[in-house]
Amino acid sequence: MNTKGEKPSAYTLIYWLIQDKKIDPEILFSFLELYWPTFIKKDQYVFLKEKFSEEEYNRLINEKSNLEYWINLLTVDDFFSETVDAEEKSIALAKILVEIWQTKLKKDFPSMSFTVEYLEDQECGDYGLTFYQTNKNYV
Repeated sequence: MNTKGEKPSAYTLIYWLIQDKKIDPEILFSFLELYWPTFIKKDQYVFLKEKFSEEEYNRLINEKSNLEYWINLLTVDDFFSETVDAEEKSIALAKILVEIWQTKLKKDFPSMSFTVEYLEDQECGDYGLTFYQTNKNYV
């Protein structure tokens, strides 16, 4: 039990939301893709599975762009668009995800080197992150 005014633990809060049928328990697996994403390898590149598309891949190959940078780019500010402290929360989430994704990339691809980059465009209000292989010569 919580004392008055004390915030419940994350586990308790999730339990209550599921028990009150405010969220489907299957959503927990969706959150995994944000916090512990699945990566796929195509040719010599590594991508977030959830963000990868063949169309975008082919378009960027033809433009000779940094494929990994653009396909793996995730902005998080839209998650907090309805909150008063959206900027602070967007910054905090993006920076936490940088650390988590670095860890996951090292685990999944121990012989490869990646840059996981926090991105901020205060003028546009965009906050997020991306990753790409370090010292890679792009097409």
